[in-house]
Amino acid sequence: MKTLKQFSLNNDIIILMRLSARNLKTYIDLIKEKVLSKHIARPFFYSTNTIFFHVSGKGDKRFVLSLDDSEPRFYSAPNEIDVRGKDSKFIDQLNKEMNNAYIVDMEAVNGDKILKMSLTIINSVFKEEGRTLYFEMIPRHSNLVLTDLNDKVIVAYRPGELTDPRPLFKGMQYNYPPKLEFPEEDMNFSAQGYLDHCLSLEGQLTERRKKDRFGYILSALKSKEKSLRRKIESIAKDGEEAKTHLDDGRFGDAIYTCYSDIPANASSFEYEGEIIALDPAKSLAKNAELYYKKAKKAKQSIIMCEMYVEKSKKELADTISALEQIKYADEQGLETLEKELGLSGKKTPGSKKIKGVFEGLSLATIPYQIDYKGTRILFGKTSKQNDCLTFLFGTTKTHIWLHVMGDSGSHIVIKKDSPSNDEIRIAAEIALLNSNRVDGEVMYTLRKNVRKGNALGQAIVKEFDIIRINDISDEAIELLDHVTRADITK
Repeated sequence: MKTLKQFSLNNDIIILMRLSARNLKTYIDLIKEKVLSKHIARPFFYSTNTIFFHVSGKGDKRFVLSLDDSEPRFYSAPNEIDVRGKDSKFIDQLNKEMNNAYIVDMEAVNGDKILKMSLTIINSVFKEEGRTLYFEMIPRHSNLVLTDLNDKVIVAYRPGELTDPRPLFKGMQYNYPPKLEFPEEDMNFSAQGYLDHCLSLEGQLTERRKKDRFGYILSALKSKEKSLRRKIESIAKDGEEAKTHLDDGRFGDAIYTCYSDIPANASSFEYEGEIIALDPAKSLAKNAELYYKKAKKAKQSIIMCEMYVEKSKKELADTISALEQIKYADEQGLETLEKELGLSGKKTPGSKKIKGVFEGLSLATIPYQIDYKGTRILFGKTSKQNDCLTFLFGTTKTHIWLHVMGDSGSHIVIKKDSPSNDEIRIAAEIALLNSNRVDGEVMYTLRKNVRKGNALGQAIVKEFDIIRINDISDEAIELLDHVTRADITK
């Protein structure tokens, strides 16, 4: 059986990379070149079951252990990700027992898919001490176990129960798990190809992390969306029902027309081939009055239903917009939003504070964009749009941010790494035009140098360069004639 499988889904070819126990040795040799004789430190849970370590020295900056149920894997990555991890007693123990550990060796053991990492740490009395980290890459049963040099368990990610055949509690002897049947060696296996495959899955980790940390906000928005759709449907039905009573006034007229011919206490009468119901307990005049009231109420109800439907539709559109903005926001932006609205992951979807999300984001908060020779330049026209663009929107820290010097105006972001001087010039001209200026100075910097101020839309810039614009080009003026709302999915 090969370690590389493919199948068709919606006419796309999906590649599944699988490690065999023998291929694991080849892959370890590649990873050893990147992390051996380096220190790893500051472990934290980036997302469910996935741990990031900081790697010291030159080269790769991150070592990853993913205890994913379907595909346990480990790899090194060139970039460092500085974010907050979730609280975990297991991580606390790893930090305590293997902080700044020196990687002595890495190997596959027991002829199985088990990675053994030999480590050296400096203990609390400043003496070197050995540690061993076992990563059991067994689908649906993956585990991470730290032991001392005598293979006594210090801490295990999944310690199990005392009644288990192989409990892994502190102080117990570590034993290898029972060997399972895995795919045979693939002669075409590429260690670099597998590493590339692991790196390609990081987008999924990012989405999982957002769901772990901010899923409650998405749930609240989805619940609101569902509730509004039901509300619109219910109001529309009420409106349709009201329309059936618009002509009830003519039934009142018919009662007075046939007044003398209608028997006392009659429950109905016929008029122009139509049966008109009556309440025999009420007088004919009272019956006629009720029909007139129904007709009048129907007209008022239709007007109110139309008004409420429009209002609910706008609220629904704002909720869907908020859902999309949060879905495509970066993590830093979501943290800012969470803090700004006083939200917490412990809040329930029905809480009053979570409802603040619907007020904080709407169609009105989506910034604008222009397309300049294939490059997207985004900007806000209001404080809310500026705030959304700079501190929530899905741009990156390496994108260029611009603002008119010494004046209020638009936040501008060029959604492109390393834009050309011409692109920066056009963006600066857009900034001036949005401030009703025909010339002036515009600051520009990387978005990572911009932090949120105390007021809505206020930005504090740590460092920046200045571009001087003496004349606004006709090109910039023409571009503003083709402004559209930004597509937050791109």
